[in-house]
Amino acid sequence: MNSFSIKRFWKTFCWIMSVDFRNLMIWAFGFTLGIFLGELLFLMFNSIGGVSEGWITSTANFFVVFVIIGFGICTSNIFVGFGKKTNREAFLMMPATNLEKFLAAMVYASLVGFLTIFVAFCLGDTLRMVFRSVVYGDAWLSTIPELLIDFTPDAVLSPHSLGYRLISLVFTGTMIVWLHSLYTLGGTLLRKYAFVIASIVFIFSMVCLSYLWKVYGFSIFQTNYEHGELVFEEAGIMAYILSVVFVLLSVFNYWASFRIFKGFELITNKWVNYDFHK
Repeated sequence: MNSFSIKRFWKTFCWIMSVDFRNLMIWAFGFTLGIFLGELLFLMFNSIGGVSEGWITSTANFFVVFVIIGFGICTSNIFVGFGKKTNREAFLMMPATNLEKFLAAMVYASLVGFLTIFVAFCLGDTLRMVFRSVVYGDAWLSTIPELLIDFTPDAVLSPHSLGYRLISLVFTGTMIVWLHSLYTLGGTLLRKYAFVIASIVFIFSMVCLSYLWKVYGFSIFQTNYEHGELVFEEAGIMAYILSVVFVLLSVFNYWASFRIFKGFELITNKWVNYDFHK
C-alpha cells in the first residue's frame, strides 16, 4: 500500500465520521443554541429594540470571531476522538496508509467542522428570525449575507488595481492556510489544551509582528479614500515577505504534523501524542 487510494481514504473518512458523529451533533446543537441565544441577547441590549440593518451589520461583525474560534477548535480537535484506546487501536490498525489516515482525519476536522459551524449558524439565525417574527412581529432579516461579506477580502469588493487585489488575496489565503496548519500541528501533537496553546502561539506571533511594525515602520497594505473615492493604494514589501513566510511555516507545520502522526502509539502520556524518547 505505497500508492494513495481514494477508496481507502474514503473508507477511513467514513469510519471517522461514524465514530465522532455523536460528538459532532452535540457540538452542532451547542453552537446553534449559542447563536440563537447570543443574537437574542444582542437584541435585548439594542437601544433600538428591534431588528434593523445596522443591528444586522454589528451582530454579524461580532459573531465573525465566534465562527473563527469554532473553526480553530474543530481543527485542533483533529484526533480528540481517538483518546480512548479502543478507538485509537481501531484507527491505527485500519487497512490504509499513514497518509490516507492523516488526510482523512484532517479533512474531517477541517471541512466537516467548518460545514457544521456554518449550518449551525444558519439554524441559530433562522430560529432567532422565527422567534422574533412570531413573538414581536420583526422583519425576517438574516445576518448570514453580512457574515459572508465579512469573510470576503476587501480587495475583492473595493475598486483596487489588479496587482493590489492579487497580492491581497495571496496574503489572506496564505495566512489562513498557516492558521490551519498551526491548529493542525497543535491538535496532532497535544492531547490537552491544543486549541488554547495554539491560540497563544498565534497571539504571540501577532504581538511580535505588531512590535516590528511599530519599531521599524513596516507596512503591509495602505489605502486612502477621499470623498468615498480611492486616491492611494500600496502593497508594502512586507505583504510579499509574509506571504512567503506563511507558505514556509505552513509546509513545516503540515510536515511536522504528519511526522508526529506516524509516531502515534496506542498508549501515550496524557499530554502529547508522540514519544520523544524513542
